[in-house]
Amino acid sequence: MNKDSVILARNPGSTHEPLGMGTPTDTLQAQPAGRSTNVVVRLASWILVAVAAVVAVALLAVTVGPKFLPYQALVVRSGSMSPTIPTGSIVFYKKVAANKVKVGDIIVFQKPGDTNEKVTHRVVNISSSPTGNYYTTKGDANGAADAWRVPAVGTGWVSSFHVPTIGYILAGLESTLGRLLLLAVPAALLGLITLYEIWRDRGKKA
Repeated sequence: MNKDSVILARNPGSTHEPLGMGTPTDTLQAQPAGRSTNVVVRLASWILVAVAAVVAVALLAVTVGPKFLPYQALVVRSGSMSPTIPTGSIVFYKKVAANKVKVGDIIVFQKPGDTNEKVTHRVVNISSSPTGNYYTTKGDANGAADAWRVPAVGTGWVSSFHVPTIGYILAGLESTLGRLLLLAVPAALLGLITLYEIWRDRGKKA
């Protein structure tokens, strides 16, 4: 070796020395963005699954549950009980003997003269007549009591609690198509997310 030759030592502690591509520093700098995207995708998928699960449970609670358990669940389609029970709420009812119903209770009953419509209104008075007791009902948003009288006989259904808003979704799922979409749309989106993750992993390996 020539005595004038100088061997330059690499200074690992220097902050001015440029780093080549593919160094550990480059890898560490690229990781946060990939991890952030991964977290967002996974979070979106979990939220999607959670929303679909809530809607599915609510649908089962309204359609299947009352056939096997001692309760009823109906979607409120009018604003006559607002603001107590907003339009689009699901109301859950428990069975109660007629003589246990009190003034102030919210009950559901067949609308007199229309067997296809059920009404959820508050009991504002309980009266007697030669044919038996009856309830006078009224919607909280209405200015006057209902014109009809509801017979206070046998057993009936009294409101226990309600879940707002979700009834709007269930109303759109009453058709067979709507229920299929409840299953198909989340499944398709989850499939797309899975494909994206597979594509991303292959891109990293390449």
